[in-house]
Amino acid sequence: MHLAHLVTDMNQVGIEQICPVCQSQLSQKLATWVFHCSECGVWVSRLEQSDRTAIHNTPILENKREIGLKSLRIQNFQTLLDALECYMPLQQKTICDVGCAYGWFLEAAANRGMKTIGIEPDEFVANQGIKQGLNILIGYFPDCLSCLEKFDAIAFNDSLEHLSNIEQVLAACYQMLTPSGKLIVNLPNSQGFFFNLGYLLFLIGYKKPWHRLWQKDYPFPHLVYFNPFNLEKYVTRYGFKLVRSQNLKTISLSGLWQRLRMDRNSSIFVSSIIYCLILIAYPFLLLLPSDTLLQIYQKY
Repeated sequence: MHLAHLVTDMNQVGIEQICPVCQSQLSQKLATWVFHCSECGVWVSRLEQSDRTAIHNTPILENKREIGLKSLRIQNFQTLLDALECYMPLQQKTICDVGCAYGWFLEAAANRGMKTIGIEPDEFVANQGIKQGLNILIGYFPDCLSCLEKFDAIAFNDSLEHLSNIEQVLAACYQMLTPSGKLIVNLPNSQGFFFNLGYLLFLIGYKKPWHRLWQKDYPFPHLVYFNPFNLEKYVTRYGFKLVRSQNLKTISLSGLWQRLRMDRNSSIFVSSIIYCLILIAYPFLLLLPSDTLLQIYQKY
C-alpha cells in the first residue's frame, strides 16, 4: 500500500491499517496517531504536514535550530561522504540532496569535488542557502526536476521520514539515477536509545519526549520510523541493493543547549536538567544504540 494512502486511510474510521513494508496489519500503539507493525517493526504516524503558508507559525525557533544542529550534521556529513567514497569516486560526480535545508550537505559534497543540487520545500530555510550561492530549488522531489535529469547519487538526509509518498519517491530515484547510481538514506532509527527511552517515558505518563521524537505539532512531522532491517526490505523492492549500513552520531555537545531550546514551548527548567544529565552521561551515551541510521544503496 502507498504510504500516502496509508496515512489518509488511518484518518478514516473502520479502514484497516496495513504495514507499508510487509503488508501485515498495523496496531495502534500508545496514542491514537501512532501505529506499529509487530511483524517487521515499522512505526507509522498519521500526523499531517502544516500548510506551507503556516510553516513559520510553529514552535520552532529557527535560529536556535540552526545553531543546535549544524555541528552534528556537518560531522555526520563528513562520515557519510567518507562512506560513499568507498563505492564511487566523488570528483565531478553529480548529487541531488532532497530536503537539503540550509545546504550544509551541499557545501560538504562540493568541497569533495561533487556537482551539487538541493531541493527544499521550506522557502525561508532554502533562501538561507541560496544567499550563500548554493544551487537549491524550492519545491518537492521529483516535481521540481525535469524527468530527464540524471544523477550519480541522490541523498535523503533526515528527510525521507517526513514524506507521505515514499513509494513514488523511490521509483523516481531509480529513474533519475545513472547505472549503478547510489541512493543515500540517513534517517532516525527506531532501534536507537532515545527512541526507546521516549517510548518508556510515555508509558509512565511523560509524553513530551515521544512527541518531540515524532516532531508532533511541527510543520514537517515524522510519518514513519524504520530500523535497518525493515528499511532494507522496503527500499530493495525498487531496484536497489544495500551496499552499506552503519550508524551515525546522534548527539553532540556542541550546540546541545540550542537544540534543547529550539522549541519555544520547552521549559528552561526541564531543558537545564536534561542538559546537565547529558553532560554527565555523554561518554556512556556514545556506547548506546544510535538513533541515526545511514544506508547506502546501489541501483541495479
